[in-house]
Amino acid sequence: MLRRSHKKSRGGCIPCKRRHVKCDECRPTCLLCTMSNRDCSFASDAKGSPQTSSPAAPTTSSPPSSSANALEEINLKHMELLIHLTTTNEMFNLGDDIGPYPTGIAFALKRGLDSPYLLYASLAFSARHLAYLHPERSAEFMHQAVTLQTRALALFNVDKLRVDRSNCVAILLFSAVVGHHLLADTLMERSQDGLSGFLKRYVHCARTHRGLYSIMMTAQPLLMGTELEPVLSRSISFTSQDPKGMHCQTFRDWIMQTYSTTREEREACLCAIRYLQLGFDALSPSSRHYSMQYQMLFLWSVLVPPEFIAMLTVKQPFALVVLAYYALLLHHGRHMWQVGGAGEYLFGMIEGYLGSPFVDWLEYPRAAIRGSRH
Repeated sequence: MLRRSHKKSRGGCIPCKRRHVKCDECRPTCLLCTMSNRDCSFASDAKGSPQTSSPAAPTTSSPPSSSANALEEINLKHMELLIHLTTTNEMFNLGDDIGPYPTGIAFALKRGLDSPYLLYASLAFSARHLAYLHPERSAEFMHQAVTLQTRALALFNVDKLRVDRSNCVAILLFSAVVGHHLLADTLMERSQDGLSGFLKRYVHCARTHRGLYSIMMTAQPLLMGTELEPVLSRSISFTSQDPKGMHCQTFRDWIMQTYSTTREEREACLCAIRYLQLGFDALSPSSRHYSMQYQMLFLWSVLVPPEFIAMLTVKQPFALVVLAYYALLLHHGRHMWQVGGAGEYLFGMIEGYLGSPFVDWLEYPRAAIRGSRH
């Protein structure tokens, strides 16, 4: 989740303020307005008032319009990030491989030369990983991560064009890198605002990543004719198969039998449960998708229906129980750097919030998480 030095966006656009969501303040149109197809007040401000210089930031007469202009700001301080990005293969351990890591990252960096937003996003995620690896330099790397990712999103907003064969691969890779970064920020955060704070960050992460993912999906026919076709085909095969396991069956039956939810809410929960079961299925060594055993930890947030995310915003109890099962899936990936104890942490907050009325509903994930301690 993008954060500056303060918790609230003081200079956010009017639509984001009205919706009480954090604006990334990117101009001429912020990312959330772009993703939700809203008229951003920044765009109208830009049309109605002349540009003025600001002592706090470099003055430009217009946004960067070429790769060369955008890349002028890359300096020697970024070399550490670039070297780390090219030599550390655990950064994207929740995703699908694009061939051998050195080949895949070289492919992405080459695309980044033509699409600078991808290059900045990659360097930002490298900084985020270094902040985890080196706590003594965490503040320095986190500052780089936020600065570079904000720059990446600003460039992506400025350069948003009709998706075509020339930019579809870069947009897919950008969606993946930003998604990994947002999820890592969300799962690694430990603050005093409890479940409400976590849900606010998670919902922001899910909606932003889903917006980028939706843009990318419009280019799927084009992408199937690129070097990424094997990766996409493997991912589609994984997410479109029928669930096989019984990890979520008892809870699924309860959802089917309850009359305290609307049909839309029930269908949203069942869809979310389906993808969770696919994630549990992939954990089995006998699964033909065992090589993708942790990919659902990353993909689940963009595959669940928007209606389910909306249920989380109001702490709908059945949606929270589904999220508790996602916490168990996260717990299976606790050795991953960006996950760690997030699963147990999230489950504990949900269990405490729902209390005794939902003790039975949470029995399976509770037993599985607590049993793993021994």
